[in-house]
Amino acid sequence: MRFLYCWCLIAAAQAQSTAARPMPLQHPPGATVVSGHLDHAPAGDTVRLWYGNQQVKTPLGPTGDFRLVVAGLRSASAASLSYARQRTPLYLRPGDQLRLALDFPRFDETVRYTGRGAAANNYLAQALWRFQGSPARPHPQQQMTPATTPAHMRRVADAFRRQQRAFLAAYAAAHPLPPAFQRQAALDIDLERARVLLDYPGYRRAVAKQAAALPAGYYDFLRQLPRPQLDAQATREPVLRFLSAYGGRLLPDGPLRADPAAARRLYALATADLGPGRARDWALYQVLTFQLRDNLPAVFAAYPAFQAHTRDTFLLRTMRQLLLAQQRLQPGQPAPPFTLANHEGRPVSLADFRGKVVYLDFWGTWCAPCRQELPASVRLAQQFAGRGVVFVSVAVNDPEQKWQQVLAAERLTALGQVQLRSADAAVPTAYQVGAYPTYLLIGRDGRIRLAAAPRPSDGAAAVAAIEQALAEPPKD
Repeated sequence: MRFLYCWCLIAAAQAQSTAARPMPLQHPPGATVVSGHLDHAPAGDTVRLWYGNQQVKTPLGPTGDFRLVVAGLRSASAASLSYARQRTPLYLRPGDQLRLALDFPRFDETVRYTGRGAAANNYLAQALWRFQGSPARPHPQQQMTPATTPAHMRRVADAFRRQQRAFLAAYAAAHPLPPAFQRQAALDIDLERARVLLDYPGYRRAVAKQAAALPAGYYDFLRQLPRPQLDAQATREPVLRFLSAYGGRLLPDGPLRADPAAARRLYALATADLGPGRARDWALYQVLTFQLRDNLPAVFAAYPAFQAHTRDTFLLRTMRQLLLAQQRLQPGQPAPPFTLANHEGRPVSLADFRGKVVYLDFWGTWCAPCRQELPASVRLAQQFAGRGVVFVSVAVNDPEQKWQQVLAAERLTALGQVQLRSADAAVPTAYQVGAYPTYLLIGRDGRIRLAAAPRPSDGAAAVAAIEQALAEPPKD
């Protein structure tokens, strides 16, 4: 996948040439099996299958083959398969025997599924290529311009939805799609239209630099969505993406104010739009968690309303934990300690840098925005060479071989840059890393100065923040 959400796609000829390749057949009774062949795929990476909050993985074989077994799947589940920064969505049912084939350089065009479960997954691949990957059919978001009016945006979004609905109807007439999958696919079409209409006002403000004069009833489409289905599928990825976009409806003018009354107004609006169920609770949870790092006082002010209205115990427990963790990351608090191996295999501790300013970066070679920051990171390190600043980068969830290759290619081990690798989520979790890259600034006394430091590409802002940290005497 070309992340954010560029899924993999379809062509029949590739599968026909590879579907007959023999694969081992042994697997637990009732297991769901996903196997396949990736032609011309880069070597050295891992095939990963995500479903719910679980993952199974396997190295890609030397001939481009793989086989993954999901044991204990009790009901149909949305899933995704990834390899080498590409990803495709899946729909898995207990006992499915799904085989995939594609030509990796033409990832978006050449996916084909065979076996039990192929019909639904071929629909996903073909629909995504047809409506998101093909340059012949631009997505409505690509058609927004500063001159686009609300009425024109509605016509474009409606026309796009009609095309998607027609394709689903034609595909379902020709292929045996499970009824539950058809309902899910229809909901996803409506959610995509909703996301386009939700994004339009923000586009006008951010790109066109003017507020959109929205007609009365512009947001009525929200109340037409099937609330029971939204609540039941609130944690499925397309629903979460819609709820994330809905945050722009709740906060059209910027961050939430540190005012309990503002939080109550948010709940009243969200309840009117989405109803009082799980979808609303997840929408507000996302709005608040997105502001934890930069707007903690407002989140604390909103927490009583969140606690009073939210019935999902998981969300309540998680929000409490996040608030406590963010308190520990406020300026003046001791930075969470850690020890990780560097690129030479030697253990390096944060305590080793006591007396120096630490510019801490959480990143990954798999993260495109992280890679874009690398040239600016090198320039920033050059600017502060010899001045008591240590640039510590922690790569998260990276295979060591690939990490080492990127370090060498980008020359990232010079000029006081300390390169570490976190094989699990323990260290980023301690620092409440929710997006990549994330930057923090730690003073010479080992205490947090900025939990959301400027990026290297912010230029003067990053330089000023480091200069201020150097100028401040240690508190201890």
